[in-house]
Amino acid sequence: MKKKLLAVIFLLTFALLLGGTKAIKSETSSETKLKDTLVIAQKAEIKTLDPQKSTDSVSNKIIQLMFDTLITMDKDLNLLPGLAESWESVDPLNTVFHLKKNVKFHNGDIMTAEDVKFSLDRARSLPQCAYNFTPIKEVTVIDENTIKITTDTPFGSLLNQLSITNSSIINKKLVEASEDVFLTNPVGTGQFKFKSWDIGNRLTMERFDDYYGTISKLKEVVIKFITENNSRMIMLETGEADISLDMGVMDLKSIKDNNSLDYIEVEAPTSQFVGFDTKNELLKDKRVRQAIAYAIDNKAITQAIYGDSATPGTSVVPPAMTDFNPDAKKYDLNIAKAKELLTEAGYPNGFNIDLWVSDDSARIDACVIIQEQLREIGINTEIKVFQWATYIKMIENENEVKPIFYMSWNTANGDCDKTMYPLFHSSQIKGSMNVTAFVNKDLDDTLDKARITMDPKVRKELYGKAQEILQEELPHYTILYPKLNLGMRKNIHNLIMKNNGYLDLTNVYVTE
Repeated sequence: MKKKLLAVIFLLTFALLLGGTKAIKSETSSETKLKDTLVIAQKAEIKTLDPQKSTDSVSNKIIQLMFDTLITMDKDLNLLPGLAESWESVDPLNTVFHLKKNVKFHNGDIMTAEDVKFSLDRARSLPQCAYNFTPIKEVTVIDENTIKITTDTPFGSLLNQLSITNSSIINKKLVEASEDVFLTNPVGTGQFKFKSWDIGNRLTMERFDDYYGTISKLKEVVIKFITENNSRMIMLETGEADISLDMGVMDLKSIKDNNSLDYIEVEAPTSQFVGFDTKNELLKDKRVRQAIAYAIDNKAITQAIYGDSATPGTSVVPPAMTDFNPDAKKYDLNIAKAKELLTEAGYPNGFNIDLWVSDDSARIDACVIIQEQLREIGINTEIKVFQWATYIKMIENENEVKPIFYMSWNTANGDCDKTMYPLFHSSQIKGSMNVTAFVNKDLDDTLDKARITMDPKVRKELYGKAQEILQEELPHYTILYPKLNLGMRKNIHNLIMKNNGYLDLTNVYVTE
C-alpha cells in the first residue's frame, strides 16, 4: 500500500507542479570569526508585516522578530514578561501592566503607555484579529508606563492572547500620520528592524542597535522565499542558506547523514485538515462530511508524507495542547460506512468537486492521496494549487463558496481559545477565521462559557465537550499533526525553535 501511495504521489504531483527541541550552544573566543549575515530559507512568502492584520504563521514568524508584545513565551510556551515587566490582577475584571522604561522604537521614539493602548485598541477594531480580544472592554492609560485592561467578564485567555503577534506594540504617532508608510516601512521595538522587501524573492532585516534587550551579534537576517523543498535543501547543503524551515521527511534523513548539518524538530500545537464550506450545497450535510472522513486513511497519509515527523489527527485540538480530548469521536477508515452515509445524504454515486491546496509540496502530496482515496466512494476531485498569499485571501473570503480545501492551523500561544473560537464560533464567519461558515448554538455556548472560566479543570471539560461536538458535526476533518522542524548548518550557534515554530534568535551567532 505504501509503495502504491508513493507512486501515486510522484506521478500526480509531478503533473500538478508542471501545470525533539534543542538549542545548539557554543561560546565564542576572541579569535573566532563571525559572519555578519544569517540567511533563512522558508517555503512561502509573507503576506503582510502589519502585526494586527496578519492571519498566517508564515508572516507571524517574521513579524515576531521585529515587533514585541507585552508578554512573551519561552521555548515551551510558558508566559514571561515582555514589554511589560510585571502585571497584577486587581480583581477578576481588571489587570494592571507595568511597562519597561526607555524602550525605543526602531525610529528612535520612546514607547509609552499611549502606544500600548493604541496598539491594543487597533487590534480590537480590526476584523483580522478582533476575535482574540472581544472580552476586553477598555484599555486605560494610568501613567506613561502603566496601563489597565478591563474586561466585560473574566477572561481566562487574556495573558495568552497578549503574547500573540496580533498583540504587538506599534508606534502610535507613525501609524496615525500614515498607515501606508507603516505598511511599507514597519517600525517595531524588536531585536531586528525592517530594511527591505524584494517581493517574490526576499526580505531583509538589520540589527537594532538601540534594542532594550540583548543586542544581536548578527548585522543582518535575510529571509528567502523558496517554495520547493529540494531547492531549500540544496541551499542548505551548499551554504547558500544557513537555516531552512519546514524540511521534508527525506531531507531530514539527508541532514542526519551530513556532518555539516543539524536539525531541530518540535512537537507543536499545529494541525493540517481538510475544510468543508458548509455553504456549499454538496458539503452542507454532515453525513457527506463524515463520509469523506471515513474514506480518508489519514494514517496512510501521515506515514507516506511525514513518516515519524507527524501523527494522525483525531481532533481539531492537537495533543501538544493541554485541553486535547483523546476520547472525541474518531473516523477510522471504513469505506462501507462512507458509502452508506453518502447514499443516505442523496449521493449514492458520489459527485465531482474541486480540492484546493497551497503550493506546498507536502500538502500537494497529501491531496494527491486524498484524491485517490475519495475516488473509492465516487467522489471525484480536481486538485487546484494556488500560491500561498492568493490562497489565504481566497480561503478567508466569506463570500466565496469554497469546495474541499486543505489547510493548517498553528495555535501559536498554545491556548485552546486561540484555536476553537476563531475557527468555529458563529460570530467569526464575517470577516474573520470561521472559513467553513459553521454555525452551532451548542458549540457557541460552550466556547463562550470556556472563555469566561478561570478554573483550568472546568475549561478542560468545556473544551473537551466542544471537541466532541466538532468531531460529530465535522466542519473540518483533521488529517495530521505535523512536527515543526528546521535544518541548519552546524556553524549556527544558540538557535532556539519554540514549540510553536517561531525562531528565537536572541543569542544566535554564525561562525566562519
